[in-house]
Amino acid sequence: MILLVVMGRISRRRLGGGVFHVLNRGINKSWIMNDSEDRDFFLELLANEKRKFKMNVYHWCVMSNHFHLAVEALKVSDLSSYVGKVCELYSRHFHKRHGGCGTVWQGRFKSCVVQKEGYLLRLGRYIERNPVRAEIEKLPWDYAWSSARAYVKGSVDVLVEPEMHPVWNQLGDSERRRRVKYSQILGDANEAISDESMFIDVRNRVVGDESFSRSLRSSLGRLISRKPGRR
Repeated sequence: MILLVVMGRISRRRLGGGVFHVLNRGINKSWIMNDSEDRDFFLELLANEKRKFKMNVYHWCVMSNHFHLAVEALKVSDLSSYVGKVCELYSRHFHKRHGGCGTVWQGRFKSCVVQKEGYLLRLGRYIERNPVRAEIEKLPWDYAWSSARAYVKGSVDVLVEPEMHPVWNQLGDSERRRRVKYSQILGDANEAISDESMFIDVRNRVVGDESFSRSLRSSLGRLISRKPGRR
């Protein structure tokens, strides 16, 4: 049974390590990474800042007006520092290149907790199929700014290492078979559509089964709402 628990925002500092679906958008959903130079720079920031923290990025996608990450952070405070710093540095780049001032982001980034077992690959499919849903590409791995190419084509990726993915080795007994299996999972449009409701709303959510939700509640002791903080 799939359980979606909607709750007040949980302090990331109280969650401990976990897998997070992270999302942020341009202000008013405007295009703030609308060419290859901007997207490449943002990806470079993600890679450079990631080296400073103990975390794994399993899936990612950078679109013209938003980005998605699937991140496992050993220290949840690192996740906030990581994403916050990337967004800050990108704002500086954007104004230097395009002019203007003030924030370029819609607000503080949003995230939800996702159970690894049974859900991480599905989250990855949701993230990497963004260009297909936007009708930019017909196949997810044809889009240059996502992790799909690393898993399907074996392309070098500055953010993900397939061997570090918790489920990767379960997909087959050889690299070729794992890539084929992943491409089948990623290309399954019907399953992807049925999963969209789980991942489309990133705010104030836990995605997992009942046991996962119960375990999370137990580890927290109690759920407390987090007041919106300063960016």
